[in-house]
Amino acid sequence: MFLSIVIPDPSNLGWNIDVCLWPLIDELTQLWSSRALTYDISRKHNSLMRATLIWTINDFPAYGMVSDWSTHGKLACPYCMENNKAFTLTNGGKTSFFYCHRHFLPTNHRYRKNRKDFFIGRVEMDVAPPRLSSKELHDVVLEYGDIVFGFQSGKQKFPSFGLTHNWVKRSNFWELLYWKTNLLCHKLDVMNIEKNVFENIFNTITDMKGKTKDNIKVRMDIALFCNRKNIKLVFDGSRVAKPRTSFVLEINAQQLIYQWLESLLFPNGHASNISRLVNLEECRLYRIKSHDCHVFMQTLIPLA
Repeated sequence: MFLSIVIPDPSNLGWNIDVCLWPLIDELTQLWSSRALTYDISRKHNSLMRATLIWTINDFPAYGMVSDWSTHGKLACPYCMENNKAFTLTNGGKTSFFYCHRHFLPTNHRYRKNRKDFFIGRVEMDVAPPRLSSKELHDVVLEYGDIVFGFQSGKQKFPSFGLTHNWVKRSNFWELLYWKTNLLCHKLDVMNIEKNVFENIFNTITDMKGKTKDNIKVRMDIALFCNRKNIKLVFDGSRVAKPRTSFVLEINAQQLIYQWLESLLFPNGHASNISRLVNLEECRLYRIKSHDCHVFMQTLIPLA
């Protein structure tokens, strides 16, 4: 098993990453069709070897670059595609997937009929959208024409992009004869996702200024879509107050958490020295790595 890594320079290649991937595609095509003469050390003779690419591993933006499907906007989900229920927040202006989870539940689940704790007054009767196989995705992609990529190609889009689909190109991975038979073509980097999830959770429960997801615009949108009377904004003349929620730690509780983190000791090799990442005076964590976030999510947060 070999791991091929593509590391672009500081300027984002975007869809033009296909240009950098062509040498890899050419070699993979040769390794599958023509095969390669390889010396077998155990049998002491040469043999013809075949090799295949089983999947790519990337974060969510890179997923969009290599998979054909743009991971931006209301149609960002590469599985639900045009069948999701994403909407734009009135005040925040961001795309929200808040209402996209209940149709994955069993049809008799009590959350489906809950009109109070999710979207106000809505009952979910729809079933989960179908998940297309690699062969079905290949057939869909073939319907779109070729787009020329390269730094001189300019912006090119298929008709109805962002409205009925998010296809931006036909990836050169489809040039591999076996690619449409793979059960899974692209995988998300779990450690990268875990870092993002941890930072959002931790910054929100500590009410980190400028980094918490619980801001004024979010509270205004919550009042429109959800029944959360205990966290509604309080208007006092020209001032707006954001009531403290139950999930936000008081400052003395935060200090206890940071003191606890500063005193933690782990077995050698299990995690980095987290005590060095703690700033007690500012109640902050600095230079935290992906694996540290993994330790937090899997070990420390449940324990805390």
